[in-house]
Amino acid sequence: MTPADLQQLLIERALGIPGIAGAGKRDDDSPYGLTVALEGGGQVWWTVTGASGPAPTITTGDGDGAESVEAPDLTDPSVPVALVEQALVAAAIAADDPVGGIVRVDRYSTLPDPPAVRYGATLECRDGWKLFLSCYGTTRPGHTRPEQPYQPLSHI
Repeated sequence: MTPADLQQLLIERALGIPGIAGAGKRDDDSPYGLTVALEGGGQVWWTVTGASGPAPTITTGDGDGAESVEAPDLTDPSVPVALVEQALVAAAIAADDPVGGIVRVDRYSTLPDPPAVRYGATLECRDGWKLFLSCYGTTRPGHTRPEQPYQPLSHI
């Protein structure tokens, strides 16, 4: 699964998650950017990047793919960005592709010592791609662009 494949998959599947009002390509120069709009008016901007290599030899769960992740309800007035991260990971795992499906996920918000990008995930795929979903920024209702790129708010 390439970065473009993951971007398209998330755009197609995000609308099925309660609380997400829209998902589409970012309206900037990011080739694999993704904007997720919540029903409450907030938005989360994401970037998808990746690298290909040999197919992974380690899997989790039952050996056929990544452990399932529950898609949360994002309809509250104030939504933690970590729940949007969880929802996107759940959508990606649920779209199990026998060739490029995801075999391992590390969600950044759940790590004891998160990386500089606090929200996002590393997704390892069966076909050797390692994809990186990174939160670029957030906007509160009424704003159209992130006010603090690379320093997303914890709730929108």
